[in-house]
Amino acid sequence: MYYVNQRNYPHIAYPTLTDLPERKRDTSVSSSGCGLCSASMLVTNLTGFEFSLADSLELSLAVGANHSPGTDMDLFAPYVAERFDLELEMTDDPEKLRAHMRKGYMAIANITGDRPEDNHIGLFSHGGHYVTVVAIDESGEEVTVLDPSQTVDKFKEEGRAGLVRENGFYLHTTFELLVEDCKYRQPASYPDGDFKAWLEYKGSPDSANRFFLFSPRN
Repeated sequence: MYYVNQRNYPHIAYPTLTDLPERKRDTSVSSSGCGLCSASMLVTNLTGFEFSLADSLELSLAVGANHSPGTDMDLFAPYVAERFDLELEMTDDPEKLRAHMRKGYMAIANITGDRPEDNHIGLFSHGGHYVTVVAIDESGEEVTVLDPSQTVDKFKEEGRAGLVRENGFYLHTTFELLVEDCKYRQPASYPDGDFKAWLEYKGSPDSANRFFLFSPRN
């Protein structure tokens, strides 16, 4: 299984928030490249054709998908699908994700992070994040995830301990916990900062795509 960890690339620049000049950041793949890594892992593992981190970054910059505090997957995913002749469905319906995974396909999930208003501690991130969902078990209740920001102690934190089973870079957790980690938040619920500023600028709707479902084109 092909795996990319964004933490290994603090030396590769990935400028973001380019549509908000006053908030433009000279960020790096390490701090902001989870979407790039997730797309790279999904395409390479699903198709067998390498979509390197460098290629993913180049595409994002070319199409302007780096104009959020990371990668705007709503914009980026269709270009990825087109380049690799993949079907793409963008949805906020977890049951579509479950059905998609049970067919043997893969997806990118948009993690919300901490939700203090719900007393929820983010499982995969305390802030916005992307992970690649690569498998589901026969029951449809356990998923296997590749997390581009995995660290040695990440899933030992209070509120996360015991919720993820680690096998190298294969992370196993319940479908329910993954979906809960992707639950939509109103822009006003986020703390002040770049991400909230971007959501307010973008005019985020009452619901948003949380799951990006990729499959081979028939």
